[in-house]
Amino acid sequence: MKKTFLSLLLFLIVYSLFSGTRELWDLHFQIDVSAVSGFSNICGAETDGEYFYISNSVTNEIAKIDLSGNLVETFSIPNIPFGLEDLTTDGEYFYSGSGSANTIFQMDFSTHSILDDITSPIAIDGIAYDPNEDGFWITNWQNQLLMLIDRNGIILNQLVLTEGANGLAHQTDPDGNDFLWIYSGIYTGGDGIVTQYQLAGLIPTGLEYNVTSDFPDSHSGGLFFSNEIVTGIQILGGIAKGTTSDLFGYEIGVYGAAPGPPTNFSLIADPGGVPEVQIGWTNPTVDVNGNPLTELIEIRIFRDGVLIYTDPSPIIGAECTYTDFAVTSGLFQYSVHAMNSFGGSYVSEEVWVGPDVPAAVTNFYGEQIGNTLEIALTWENPTTGLHSGPFLDPILGYHFTNDVTGECYNLQGIMDSVVVSVFQTGGYYFTIIPYNCVGDGGAATSNVIYVEITQADPILSSSVSLSNYPNPFNPSTTISFSLTTE
Repeated sequence: MKKTFLSLLLFLIVYSLFSGTRELWDLHFQIDVSAVSGFSNICGAETDGEYFYISNSVTNEIAKIDLSGNLVETFSIPNIPFGLEDLTTDGEYFYSGSGSANTIFQMDFSTHSILDDITSPIAIDGIAYDPNEDGFWITNWQNQLLMLIDRNGIILNQLVLTEGANGLAHQTDPDGNDFLWIYSGIYTGGDGIVTQYQLAGLIPTGLEYNVTSDFPDSHSGGLFFSNEIVTGIQILGGIAKGTTSDLFGYEIGVYGAAPGPPTNFSLIADPGGVPEVQIGWTNPTVDVNGNPLTELIEIRIFRDGVLIYTDPSPIIGAECTYTDFAVTSGLFQYSVHAMNSFGGSYVSEEVWVGPDVPAAVTNFYGEQIGNTLEIALTWENPTTGLHSGPFLDPILGYHFTNDVTGECYNLQGIMDSVVVSVFQTGGYYFTIIPYNCVGDGGAATSNVIYVEITQADPILSSSVSLSNYPNPFNPSTTISFSLTTE
């Protein structure tokens, strides 16, 4: 029987099999944005997945930088009376505030214009868009307030931070959990530390990092989260503010999905009578979520849990075959695994190689013979192998068991019936297993046969067994008893 499994493996384990170890807080990029932009008072940073955008906290200027750290352009947003602090985006437009005004500006960076503004309860240093609330988390480092407001400026949630902060970022992990990152530590004292909070209840998760350990003499600037700028990696990025300001990007997790299982899986044993197995399959085209598959790193084939073949360069959707020549007679489990950076899935099936043992007998039926202590049992012998393999070797005999008394016997030779004598009335049922030179075949169990004597009841204590040689269950042999009557 074919079985399909989704083996959603921990990414850090799977990835280490392919290309070393990925670790939390790996620094994926570091750009001296002071030198690149020419700005002297950099505060905010955000990305649309294609470019970085850097804000100037004393002017209305924005620097557009490509993902390699090259300046694309600088532009101004007219009608902003002060500089821009932290930046955030809702995926379409960008938003920022000023530490000197209670206003959030909605901006279109493609047209370099203000589209709208939102009146805020506080002057804004840090800001992060919350897609679940369609609102904004905002903070001011001077009063240490943290608030969630909607697009009308109405407060939905608030609390007081223990330290001033300049940067906020909203994160949704691959499991759909939502977090808020806070970048605390300002120029008046304190290191630049990023701390993760679970949004439900704003509870610290215990995950935090001292950015200043990588960027000495810096403090917190703006913050952002993205899973678009490094394939498969969740990035927490931001500005380490100092004499010169750096744009950083730390790894905080991974995203993506494992491939779906291979399809059209087939096993052909003993083609042309040769002891080998031909394995066929089609590489997956979708991931486990049903989305188009974009990455397929390896295909692996296992026999009984042992790796026997690896394709290091599989093609998505390709039809594939592999022949296992190193196999002997017996039952084997084969599985084909599709792997990528996020895990794997596989399909599995059993196949019998070489001559097979007999399948179970069919129509195994018993009934009492007249008003006697004898039971006639009949069956039909199998014509196929137990495991669908070639049934080439004839039946040599049967293992026969009285399941009520526990007595076991060996019936030699091929037959399709037997007469059994029992010692007393009652219900009986039997199990029979045919065998050949390969081994024991399938088991079959008879119906329950009720033996009753209507003319006289046997006295069990007076029974004597006679003449049961050579085989009590040979069709031509019966067991005789001498019974006392009353």
